[in-house]
Amino acid sequence: MKVAVLILAAATLATGAKAETFVIDTGHAEIGFAAKHMMVSNTKGKFNTFEGTLEYDVATKTLTSARGTIQAASIDTNNEKRDGHLRNEDFFNVSKFPAITFESTSVKKTGENEFEMTGNLNVLGVDREVVLPIVINGPVDGRRGGKLIGVECETTLDRRDLGITHSPSAVIGDKVKISIEVEAGAK
Repeated sequence: MKVAVLILAAATLATGAKAETFVIDTGHAEIGFAAKHMMVSNTKGKFNTFEGTLEYDVATKTLTSARGTIQAASIDTNNEKRDGHLRNEDFFNVSKFPAITFESTSVKKTGENEFEMTGNLNVLGVDREVVLPIVINGPVDGRRGGKLIGVECETTLDRRDLGITHSPSAVIGDKVKISIEVEAGAK
């Protein structure tokens, strides 16, 4: 028994620090999207209210997990009439489904500071598996102490796969470009 404990302790020391929790700084973050309108232009928008955490090992520069919540009613396309329509039953149905959530299920390192994160994206009350390409910038020392990392993700999701089926594809494109850029600090 003592030998097993010593081996476990030595293995822990040999692998360096363990993953720390990093909390998204919403003052230095944006979750944006763009979708074709009438097949000729991109309508862009963002979500203004969200939160999230990441588990990241500074010593080995390894991302191990992430989770986040977006308040669907915070959708902002710079057009109040359109935003109101996006909040109703035709699209995000925010009165019934106020939150969009993501929780990772696995992470694979694909390159220097690059990861492929698989997880469940819950839109309209249904979990759907998505794979997100993640780039981690940093870590750096924050001005107030603690470590900071930057997180970037650009991907394309099909709105119909997410249960958002209102409007034909000729009016609102099925492919939605997602852009996530956040700064997170060690808790």
